[in-house]
This record gives sequence, C-alpha cells and structure tokens, in this order.
Amino acid sequence: MLHSLSRIMFIGCFALPLASFGAADRPSNGDTKDTVKADQELAKKIQKKMAKDDSLSADAPNVNVSVQNSAVTLTGTVRSDAVSQSIQGKAESLLIQETPSERIPR
Repeated sequence: MLHSLSRIMFIGCFALPLASFGAADRPSNGDTKDTVKADQELAKKIQKKMAKDDSLSADAPNVNVSVQNSAVTLTGTVRSDAVSQSIQGKAESLLIQETPSERIPR
C-alpha cells in the first residue's frame, strides 16, 4: 500500500508541475532534431544529478526521466515524500537553468 501511495504521490508531484515549465512557447509543429537533442541532454543531466546525491542514490534508479519539448515527466516509486520533493527540486532547478528566460511562463 505504501509503495502504491508513494507512486501516486510521486507522479502527481512531478508530472503536472514540471510539465508547465518551458513548454508554453514551443512551436506545435513537431519536434526538431535540436529540440529532441536538447531534451535528451536535459534528461541525462537530471539523472546524473540524482545519481550524484548520496541521499537519493537508492531511489534514483527507480525514477524514469522523460523530456519532450522541455516538459519533464518523472515517474517511478520512491521511499518517501521527502525523497520525492528532493528529486523534484533537483529536476526543477536544472530545468530552470537549461530553459531560456523567455521560454519560462510568467
């Protein structure tokens, strides 16, 4: 039961808030090669940042990071809400650093 609740909370905490960052001003005519490459690089950076944090090392392999048009979706199961929030914070900080200021919704 705890794992199911963590999974629901984890998906709810990450998928919706992160999807709103950086996605508003992207063209809707499909992915360009540059966009796909930038999305893949951002996903790798988020995964590396999670793996480097000793407090998240046990949970990081259970987290799937996907990025499409700068919209980040994190899915998986973690031990606690604190871990979930820590992972979300790391992903948000990288997303903000990687997204040009004119792309962030105001």
